[in-house]
Amino acid sequence: MENNDDFRVKRIKKMLLEMAKGNFFYTLEPSDKNDNIASLVVMLNMVSEEIRAAFIHQGFANAHTTPQCIIQLSLILDDRGQIELVTNGTCSLLSYLPKDLIGKPITEFMTEKSRKRWTRKLSKHLKRERSETVLFLEFMTNDGLILAKDCQLSVYQALDGSGQKILLNTVFFSKGEPFETGLPKKTLKVTKGTKEHKVTLTPKDIQIIRGVHDAIINNLDKDLPSLKELAHQEGTNEYKLKYGFKQVYGTTIFRFLIQERLRMARTLILHSTHTIKQIVQMTGFKSKTHFSRAFKDKYGRSPSELRS
Repeated sequence: MENNDDFRVKRIKKMLLEMAKGNFFYTLEPSDKNDNIASLVVMLNMVSEEIRAAFIHQGFANAHTTPQCIIQLSLILDDRGQIELVTNGTCSLLSYLPKDLIGKPITEFMTEKSRKRWTRKLSKHLKRERSETVLFLEFMTNDGLILAKDCQLSVYQALDGSGQKILLNTVFFSKGEPFETGLPKKTLKVTKGTKEHKVTLTPKDIQIIRGVHDAIINNLDKDLPSLKELAHQEGTNEYKLKYGFKQVYGTTIFRFLIQERLRMARTLILHSTHTIKQIVQMTGFKSKTHFSRAFKDKYGRSPSELRS
Protein backbone atom coordinates (compact mmCIF):
# COMPACT_ATOMS: atom_id res chain seq x y z
CA MET A 1 0.00 0.00 0.00
CA GLU A 2 2.71 2.46 1.01
CA ASN A 3 4.65 1.81 -2.18
CA ASN A 4 1.89 2.52 -4.67
CA ASP A 5 2.28 5.60 -6.86
CA ASP A 6 -0.70 7.51 -5.43
CA PHE A 7 0.66 7.19 -1.89
CA ARG A 8 4.15 8.29 -2.96
CA VAL A 9 2.79 11.30 -4.86
CA LYS A 10 0.66 12.24 -1.83
CA ARG A 11 3.81 12.40 0.31
CA ILE A 12 5.56 14.54 -2.28
CA LYS A 13 2.62 16.96 -2.23
CA LYS A 14 2.80 17.11 1.57
CA MET A 15 6.53 17.80 1.41
CA LEU A 16 5.98 20.64 -1.07
CA LEU A 17 3.26 22.13 1.14
CA GLU A 18 5.61 22.08 4.15
CA MET A 19 8.32 23.80 2.11
CA ALA A 20 5.79 26.40 0.96
CA LYS A 21 5.04 27.17 4.63
CA GLY A 22 8.74 27.63 5.35
CA ASN A 23 9.35 24.16 6.85
CA PHE A 24 12.63 22.82 5.54
CA PHE A 25 13.11 20.30 8.35
CA TYR A 26 11.60 17.36 6.50
CA THR A 27 12.77 14.89 3.85
CA LEU A 28 11.18 11.96 2.04
CA GLU A 29 12.13 8.32 2.47
CA PRO A 30 14.07 7.04 -0.57
CA SER A 31 12.45 4.22 -2.53
CA ASP A 32 13.94 0.97 -3.80
CA LYS A 33 12.12 1.58 -7.06
CA ASN A 34 13.97 3.01 -10.05
CA ASP A 35 11.37 5.25 -11.65
CA ASN A 36 10.57 8.93 -12.17
CA ILE A 37 8.91 9.30 -8.76
CA ALA A 38 12.00 7.88 -7.01
CA SER A 39 14.19 10.35 -8.94
CA LEU A 40 11.86 13.19 -7.96
CA VAL A 41 12.13 12.21 -4.28
CA VAL A 42 15.95 12.32 -4.42
CA MET A 43 15.94 15.73 -6.12
CA LEU A 44 13.36 17.14 -3.70
CA ASN A 45 15.41 15.99 -0.71
CA MET A 46 18.52 17.62 -2.15
CA VAL A 47 16.64 20.88 -2.86
CA SER A 48 15.34 20.92 0.71
CA GLU A 49 18.90 20.45 2.03
CA GLU A 50 20.14 23.32 -0.15
CA ILE A 51 17.34 25.69 0.89
CA ARG A 52 17.66 24.80 4.58
CA ALA A 53 21.38 25.57 4.58
CA ALA A 54 20.96 28.85 2.70
CA PHE A 55 17.75 29.93 4.41
CA ILE A 56 19.17 32.62 6.67
CA HIS A 57 21.03 34.19 3.76
CA GLN A 58 18.02 35.03 1.62
CA GLY A 59 17.97 38.66 0.58
CA PHE A 60 20.89 40.73 1.79
CA ALA A 61 20.52 39.66 5.41
CA ASN A 62 23.49 39.98 7.74
CA ALA A 63 24.07 36.49 9.16
CA HIS A 64 25.07 37.86 12.57
CA THR A 65 21.67 39.40 13.32
CA THR A 66 19.26 37.20 11.39
CA PRO A 67 16.31 36.28 13.66
CA GLN A 68 15.65 32.58 14.01
CA CYS A 69 12.82 30.63 15.62
CA ILE A 70 13.86 27.81 17.94
CA ILE A 71 11.81 24.61 17.77
CA GLN A 72 12.77 21.96 20.28
CA LEU A 73 12.12 18.23 19.94
CA SER A 74 12.29 16.79 23.44
CA LEU A 75 10.99 13.53 24.93
CA ILE A 76 11.42 11.63 28.21
CA LEU A 77 11.38 7.84 27.89
CA ASP A 78 11.50 4.95 30.35
CA ASP A 79 14.25 2.32 30.22
CA ARG A 80 12.25 0.32 27.66
CA GLY A 81 12.17 3.28 25.31
CA GLN A 82 8.47 4.06 25.84
CA ILE A 83 7.50 7.73 25.72
CA GLU A 84 6.45 9.27 29.05
CA LEU A 85 6.53 13.01 28.34
CA VAL A 86 6.67 15.16 25.19
CA THR A 87 6.85 18.89 24.51
CA ASN A 88 4.42 20.85 22.34
CA GLY A 89 7.22 21.43 19.85
CA THR A 90 7.72 17.68 19.51
CA CYS A 91 4.03 17.17 18.77
CA SER A 92 4.08 19.94 16.16
CA LEU A 93 7.19 18.59 14.45
CA LEU A 94 5.88 15.01 14.31
CA SER A 95 2.24 16.03 13.59
CA TYR A 96 0.86 13.94 16.47
CA LEU A 97 -1.23 14.77 19.52
CA PRO A 98 0.37 14.00 22.93
CA LYS A 99 -2.06 11.11 23.50
CA ASP A 100 -0.85 9.52 20.25
CA LEU A 101 2.77 9.57 21.46
CA ILE A 102 2.70 8.96 25.22
CA GLY A 103 2.88 5.29 26.16
CA LYS A 104 4.17 4.25 22.74
CA PRO A 105 7.71 2.97 22.06
CA ILE A 106 9.86 5.66 20.43
CA THR A 107 10.89 3.15 17.76
CA GLU A 108 7.32 3.19 16.44
CA PHE A 109 8.04 6.68 15.08
CA MET A 110 11.47 5.94 13.56
CA THR A 111 12.62 4.68 10.19
CA GLU A 112 13.83 1.09 10.05
CA LYS A 113 17.46 2.21 9.83
CA SER A 114 17.10 4.34 12.97
CA ARG A 115 15.32 1.57 14.85
CA LYS A 116 18.34 -0.67 14.38
CA ARG A 117 20.75 2.11 15.36
CA TRP A 118 18.64 2.99 18.43
CA THR A 119 18.40 -0.62 19.64
CA ARG A 120 22.12 -1.22 19.15
CA LYS A 121 23.24 1.94 20.96
CA LEU A 122 20.64 2.03 23.73
CA SER A 123 21.45 -1.37 25.20
CA LYS A 124 25.07 -0.27 25.67
CA HIS A 125 24.20 3.02 27.36
CA LEU A 126 21.57 1.52 29.69
CA LYS A 127 24.31 -0.59 31.29
CA ARG A 128 25.69 2.61 32.82
CA GLU A 129 24.11 4.57 35.64
CA ARG A 130 24.58 7.80 33.69
CA SER A 131 25.48 8.21 30.06
CA GLU A 132 25.39 10.80 27.29
CA THR A 133 25.90 10.47 23.55
CA VAL A 134 24.88 12.00 20.24
CA LEU A 135 22.82 9.82 17.91
CA PHE A 136 21.67 10.58 14.37
CA LEU A 137 18.00 9.59 14.14
CA GLU A 138 15.29 9.71 11.50
CA PHE A 139 11.70 10.15 12.73
CA MET A 140 8.61 9.44 10.64
CA THR A 141 5.91 12.08 11.00
CA ASN A 142 2.19 11.37 10.93
CA ASP A 143 2.21 12.69 7.35
CA GLY A 144 4.87 10.22 6.23
CA LEU A 145 7.74 12.73 6.09
CA ILE A 146 11.17 12.12 7.59
CA LEU A 147 12.63 14.36 10.29
CA ALA A 148 16.37 13.68 10.54
CA LYS A 149 18.69 15.22 13.11
CA ASP A 150 21.58 14.61 15.50
CA CYS A 151 19.94 14.03 18.90
CA GLN A 152 21.38 14.29 22.39
CA LEU A 153 20.66 11.05 24.26
CA SER A 154 21.02 11.22 28.06
CA VAL A 155 20.49 8.29 30.43
CA TYR A 156 19.94 9.20 34.10
CA GLN A 157 18.44 7.88 37.34
CA ALA A 158 15.00 9.25 38.26
CA LEU A 159 14.91 11.04 41.64
CA ASP A 160 11.69 9.25 42.64
CA GLY A 161 13.41 5.86 42.52
CA SER A 162 11.51 4.67 39.44
CA GLY A 163 14.72 3.63 37.71
CA GLN A 164 16.50 4.82 34.62
CA LYS A 165 15.06 7.47 32.32
CA ILE A 166 16.12 8.59 28.87
CA LEU A 167 16.08 12.20 27.70
CA LEU A 168 16.03 12.59 23.92
CA ASN A 169 16.58 16.15 22.80
CA THR A 170 17.44 18.20 19.71
CA VAL A 171 16.80 21.70 18.35
CA PHE A 172 15.73 22.99 14.94
CA PHE A 173 16.08 26.55 13.65
CA SER A 174 13.88 28.45 11.25
CA LYS A 175 13.91 32.04 10.00
CA GLY A 176 10.22 32.37 10.88
CA GLU A 177 7.78 30.40 12.99
CA PRO A 178 6.82 27.45 10.77
CA PHE A 179 3.68 26.26 12.57
CA GLU A 180 0.39 28.09 12.86
CA THR A 181 -0.10 27.40 16.57
CA GLY A 182 1.45 25.62 19.50
CA LEU A 183 4.96 27.08 19.48
CA PRO A 184 6.31 29.91 21.63
CA LYS A 185 7.75 32.88 19.78
CA LYS A 186 11.45 32.90 20.60
CA THR A 187 14.23 34.51 18.67
CA LEU A 188 17.95 33.95 18.56
CA LYS A 189 20.57 36.41 17.36
CA VAL A 190 23.92 35.02 16.37
CA THR A 191 26.45 37.47 17.76
CA LYS A 192 28.95 35.47 19.81
CA GLY A 193 32.49 35.58 18.53
CA THR A 194 31.79 38.03 15.73
CA LYS A 195 33.84 41.08 14.94
CA GLU A 196 32.47 43.78 12.70
CA HIS A 197 34.77 45.37 10.14
CA LYS A 198 34.22 48.83 8.75
CA VAL A 199 33.39 47.87 5.20
CA THR A 200 30.79 49.89 3.34
CA LEU A 201 29.02 47.68 0.80
CA THR A 202 27.24 49.20 -2.15
CA PRO A 203 24.49 47.27 -4.00
CA LYS A 204 27.11 46.45 -6.65
CA ASP A 205 29.49 45.08 -3.97
CA ILE A 206 26.74 42.87 -2.59
CA GLN A 207 25.94 41.64 -6.08
CA ILE A 208 29.61 40.70 -6.57
CA ILE A 209 29.76 38.92 -3.20
CA ARG A 210 26.61 36.96 -3.96
CA GLY A 211 28.11 36.05 -7.33
CA VAL A 212 31.18 34.64 -5.58
CA HIS A 213 28.89 32.74 -3.21
CA ASP A 214 26.99 31.19 -6.13
CA ALA A 215 30.19 30.41 -8.02
CA ILE A 216 31.57 28.51 -5.03
CA ILE A 217 28.38 26.44 -4.66
CA ASN A 218 28.29 25.64 -8.37
CA ASN A 219 31.97 24.62 -8.52
CA LEU A 220 32.58 22.64 -5.33
CA ASP A 221 34.68 20.11 -7.22
CA LYS A 222 37.16 22.78 -8.38
CA ASP A 223 40.04 24.46 -6.54
CA LEU A 224 39.41 27.98 -5.28
CA PRO A 225 41.81 30.62 -6.64
CA SER A 226 43.61 32.94 -4.23
CA LEU A 227 41.52 35.76 -2.76
CA LYS A 228 43.59 38.29 -4.66
CA GLU A 229 42.99 36.51 -7.96
CA LEU A 230 39.31 35.93 -7.15
CA ALA A 231 38.80 39.61 -6.30
CA HIS A 232 40.54 40.65 -9.52
CA GLN A 233 38.30 38.31 -11.55
CA GLU A 234 35.19 39.84 -9.97
CA GLY A 235 36.29 43.45 -10.35
CA THR A 236 36.81 44.30 -6.67
CA ASN A 237 39.67 44.37 -4.17
CA GLU A 238 40.80 41.60 -1.83
CA TYR A 239 39.98 43.49 1.37
CA LYS A 240 36.40 44.30 0.36
CA LEU A 241 35.79 40.77 -0.90
CA LYS A 242 37.23 39.16 2.24
CA TYR A 243 35.40 41.20 4.85
CA GLY A 244 32.32 41.87 2.74
CA PHE A 245 31.75 38.13 2.31
CA LYS A 246 32.04 37.60 6.06
CA GLN A 247 29.64 40.48 6.73
CA VAL A 248 26.99 39.04 4.41
CA TYR A 249 27.42 35.31 5.09
CA GLY A 250 28.90 35.20 8.58
CA THR A 251 32.02 33.19 7.69
CA THR A 252 35.20 33.38 5.63
CA ILE A 253 35.27 32.33 1.98
CA PHE A 254 37.52 29.34 2.68
CA ARG A 255 35.42 28.09 5.59
CA PHE A 256 32.29 28.54 3.51
CA LEU A 257 33.83 26.42 0.74
CA ILE A 258 34.71 23.61 3.17
CA GLN A 259 31.33 23.63 4.90
CA GLU A 260 29.52 23.59 1.55
CA ARG A 261 31.65 20.69 0.34
CA LEU A 262 30.91 18.76 3.52
CA ARG A 263 27.22 19.60 3.38
CA MET A 264 26.95 18.48 -0.24
CA ALA A 265 28.86 15.30 0.64
CA ARG A 266 26.42 14.59 3.47
CA THR A 267 23.46 15.12 1.12
CA LEU A 268 24.95 12.75 -1.46
CA ILE A 269 25.69 10.12 1.19
CA LEU A 270 22.12 10.23 2.47
CA HIS A 271 20.25 10.65 -0.79
CA SER A 272 22.32 9.09 -3.59
CA THR A 273 23.94 5.79 -4.51
CA HIS A 274 27.37 7.28 -5.34
CA THR A 275 30.31 5.57 -3.67
CA ILE A 276 32.31 7.45 -1.03
CA LYS A 277 35.23 7.64 -3.47
CA GLN A 278 33.00 9.26 -6.10
CA ILE A 279 31.61 11.72 -3.53
CA VAL A 280 35.16 12.73 -2.51
CA GLN A 281 35.91 13.60 -6.15
CA MET A 282 32.56 15.36 -6.69
CA THR A 283 33.11 17.62 -3.68
CA GLY A 284 36.70 18.65 -4.43
CA PHE A 285 38.58 16.97 -1.58
CA LYS A 286 42.16 15.93 -2.37
CA SER A 287 42.09 12.63 -0.52
CA LYS A 288 39.60 10.28 1.11
CA THR A 289 41.56 10.49 4.37
CA HIS A 290 41.32 14.28 4.52
CA PHE A 291 37.64 14.14 3.62
CA SER A 292 36.81 11.50 6.25
CA ARG A 293 38.62 13.43 8.98
CA ALA A 294 36.91 16.73 8.12
CA PHE A 295 33.53 15.01 7.81
CA LYS A 296 33.81 13.33 11.21
CA ASP A 297 34.96 16.57 12.85
CA LYS A 298 31.82 18.32 11.58
CA TYR A 299 29.16 15.61 11.88
CA GLY A 300 30.55 13.35 14.60
CA ARG A 301 30.47 10.25 12.39
CA SER A 302 32.52 8.98 9.50
CA PRO A 303 30.94 8.95 6.00
CA SER A 304 30.60 5.15 6.10
CA GLU A 305 28.91 5.27 9.54
CA LEU A 306 26.37 7.81 8.28
CA ARG A 307 25.49 5.63 5.31
CA SER A 308 25.16 2.43 7.36
